Amino acid sequence: MTKLKTICVVFSFFTLLGLSSCEDDDINSPGEAIVGPGTVFTRISASGNLTSFEAALEAAAGDLPTTLNGTGPFTVFAPNDAAFTALAESLGFEATDDISATDALLANADASLLMQILTYHVVPSKIEEDGFTDGSTLTTVLGNDLLVVVTEDDGVQLLDDTKLPETNPFSKIVQSNFFADNGIVHIIDKVLLPQAAIDALSFDTRPTLLEWAKGTEDLSLLAIALDTAGLADAFSKLDTARVLAPNNQAFEDLFDALGDDYTSFEDFDNEVEKSVLADILLFHVLPPANESTDLVVGPAVTLLEDNLVTVIADGTGFAFGDATAVTASTITADFDAKNGVVDIIDKVLLPQAALDFIALLASDDLATTVINTPQLSTLEEALIATDLVDAFTDALNVQDTTATNFTYFRPATVFAPTDAAFADLFDALGADYTSIASFDTEEEIALLNEILLYHVLASKVVSEDLVAGMVTTVSERDIDIINVIGSSNFVIGDETNDVNANITTPDILARNGVAHIIDKVLLPKSAIDFINAME
Repeated sequence: MTKLKTICVVFSFFTLLGLSSCEDDDINSPGEAIVGPGTVFTRISASGNLTSFEAALEAAAGDLPTTLNGTGPFTVFAPNDAAFTALAESLGFEATDDISATDALLANADASLLMQILTYHVVPSKIEEDGFTDGSTLTTVLGNDLLVVVTEDDGVQLLDDTKLPETNPFSKIVQSNFFADNGIVHIIDKVLLPQAAIDALSFDTRPTLLEWAKGTEDLSLLAIALDTAGLADAFSKLDTARVLAPNNQAFEDLFDALGDDYTSFEDFDNEVEKSVLADILLFHVLPPANESTDLVVGPAVTLLEDNLVTVIADGTGFAFGDATAVTASTITADFDAKNGVVDIIDKVLLPQAALDFIALLASDDLATTVINTPQLSTLEEALIATDLVDAFTDALNVQDTTATNFTYFRPATVFAPTDAAFADLFDALGADYTSIASFDTEEEIALLNEILLYHVLASKVVSEDLVAGMVTTVSERDIDIINVIGSSNFVIGDETNDVNANITTPDILARNGVAHIIDKVLLPKSAIDFINAME
C-alpha cells in the first residue's frame, strides 16, 4: 500500500469520529475517500455534541432512527446540544440539579409534534457543503421549505419558518460534510422550527429590543453604539420598555455636531466618551409607567437618572423633545418586541450631559486659555521656553500612548502666576534675571520647568471644590491649600513658608481643566536653593 493511501485509510477512520479527510488524485470527491460503514444515524450517535438530537430522534413518533438507518439518501441538519439548550430555555424550561433544560423539554414534548420538528431537519437528497446555492430553497421530508443563504463571512445558513429579518433567525452550518453510506450530516447551531411547531408551542417569534436594533438595517449604527457603550447586555435584559431608536442618519448628524474628530463610533475610544455615549443611549429608553409603554403627552422618565424626555403630540403621532430646541420626529412607530416597543426617530436625543460634552469640545485648552489672557503673557513665554505648550494644551498627557486627538479625559488644574508675579520673581533672582529669556542655560531651563509644573495639579479642581490641606503637584512636590480664617477663600502656600499666593481670578474653564490666576510664583525647594546659592 502506498504511503498516501495508508494516510487516507487512517484519515477515513478519523472521519468517522468527525475529523477531516484527504484526497487522492483518482478520487472524484472527498466523500468517496471517507465513506465507510454506517448511516447518517450512526454518524449522529458517534458525534459527541449531538446527544440531544439523538435523544429527540428516539423520543419522537415514527421511529426516526430506523428511517435514518434506511436507504436514503438523506441530508440531515443536526442541531448541536447548545442549540437544544437554547430552544428549551426559550420555551421556559430550566435546568435543575436532577435534569437539564433539554431533558425537561423532551420529557414534556408531544411525540408527534417532535417528529414534525425533526423531519423538518431532513432533506431527501445528499448535498455537500459546496453544493448549497444562495437564495435556493430545500424541500424537507416534512414538506416545508428551508431558505438557503450563503455568504462569504458566515458560510451556509438556513432560514426556517420564523422568518422575521429583525431576529436574525438563521441557523448556521458550524461543521459540515459528515459522510455516511446513505447520505450526509451537517451540524447546525439552531433548532429549525416549522410553522406547525411555532403555532403549537405559541412560540414567540418577535424580536427582542436588542434584536430589533441589530436586525434592522437603518438601525445598524444604534447597534454599534450599544456595543461601544457596553450596553448591549443591558438592552437585551430590558423588560417592557419603549426604545426611541435613532436611525442611521440621526447618528451621522450627531457626528457632524461633534466635529471632525468624530466620524464613527471608533472615535469614542476613552472612558469619558463612552460614558457620554451611554448617557445618550439611556436617554432613549422609557421604562414602563404602571406596566404600560403607552405614550402620554408630557415629560417621560428615562433610564438616564433624573433626565426627562418631553413627549409631544404632533398631529399624526408623537415627537420627542430633549435638552435642545430641536425635536425628534417619529419615522415608524410601535414595532412590537418581546420585551417592549420600538419607535424609530430621526434625531439623536441629547441630555444635558451631551450638550456639556459638545461645549467642552468647542472650548479652549489650557495653553490657549493662558495665551488669550493678557496678564499671563510671561507665563506664555515660560511655557514656550520650556517646551510645555503641548503639555498644557492637553493636560500633560504627552506621555499617554493611548491618546488620540486631545485627551481631555485627564484634566489639570493650573495656578497661573500673573506678569506682576513673575516680575517679583525676577527681582528676587537679581539683576541678571529681567525676563524669561534670562533663563538660557540647561540648568536654568530645567529649574523653570520644575517651577511651572509645581503650579499644576493632575485633576480638575474648581474653586468650590478646594479643600484645605497639602496637595501633590505634577512636579511631585506639595503645595498647601490654606483656608483664610473667617472666610471661604483660599490661599496657596509654597515651600518658602513665607508669602502665600492669593487667587485673584478663579475658575477660568478650559476643555482640559481649569486655571486659577494667582499673584505669586510658587517656589519649590529647588528654586529656593537656587536663589540661596546666588546670594
